[in-house]
Amino acid sequence: MQSFNPLVLFQALILGHVCLLSNAFVGPNYGFRPQKTQVFSPMEKSRFGNQWTVMQNSQTTLVQGTAIPRIGEEDLNSLSQKGYVVIRDFIPNNLVHSLQNDVQDLRQKGKFRVARIGQDSTNTLNTEIRVAETCFIGPDKLGDCSSDSRSKLYTILDTLRSDLSGNSVLDKREPSGELVTAAPALDVKLSETLYAYYPEGGFYRRHRDAITGSASVLRKYSLLLYLNENWSPEDGGKLRLHMDSGGDELPAGEEPNYLDVEPRGGTLVLFRSEQLPHEVLDTKATRLAIVGWYNRAMTASDINSLSNESDNIRAALLLVAAALVTAGVINLVLN
Repeated sequence: MQSFNPLVLFQALILGHVCLLSNAFVGPNYGFRPQKTQVFSPMEKSRFGNQWTVMQNSQTTLVQGTAIPRIGEEDLNSLSQKGYVVIRDFIPNNLVHSLQNDVQDLRQKGKFRVARIGQDSTNTLNTEIRVAETCFIGPDKLGDCSSDSRSKLYTILDTLRSDLSGNSVLDKREPSGELVTAAPALDVKLSETLYAYYPEGGFYRRHRDAITGSASVLRKYSLLLYLNENWSPEDGGKLRLHMDSGGDELPAGEEPNYLDVEPRGGTLVLFRSEQLPHEVLDTKATRLAIVGWYNRAMTASDINSLSNESDNIRAALLLVAAALVTAGVINLVLN
């Protein structure tokens, strides 16, 4: 007769709970394929080192009488091929201004907290790595501080999630065209969004958004939407996307390879969470941004990867954390 393993039973119970909470298993090669609308918009060129790359402006679409910016076909191709895309003027100036005022209002009401680093039990304050304040936002948060501009933002960001979710343009394929991994469906219940406030002298050193072995592995796309009106190079605070082969550090002997993005108001940056280490360079003036992550649903393989037979207590805690994340009960706090 086989010996009883409480961890296996615990895994089974949690896995069943996760199935009920997420309402579906989403395997790595399957995803919902929403119907896509062809969009056509003006093209512009953006300088990247000594090469010129083509970018496409966002397409504005009327959705239920409201102008909603939509990601264009060229931008989707850029995200698929390079792992990132930068879209200038994704949202209009008047919305940038009203969201900036919302940040100021929420700070005055004490809704912001000093930003920490790490995830799970390692979440700590470290001012050598990060100096910033954050405030988590979302349709189910800040009910005592409602905002029309924030409501518009939620509609825009969820429309963007829908456009990315299961989109075949974002499938990973071999050069031959053979499918490697289908673009995942993105769980609406697991989207994370926050305001990030960097004071003069703020920064966030090089880091990654999705770490294997933690609940943050659910993150598929990271986004930044900047709220800095009249930004100038003297203000500092550029986003640096690292293109080398390293993780949290540049590998020894490897030359730096990166792209700096100006945090101008209305600019949207999207990138694959597991692909690009990044950092916020030192600020010389206040820097405001909306930060977010689109997450896929939990799978059976996630449960297994979070388990460690040699450390049953830690494995159990990770399983509980993963279930709570999928339920939307807790937030991931890596970034």
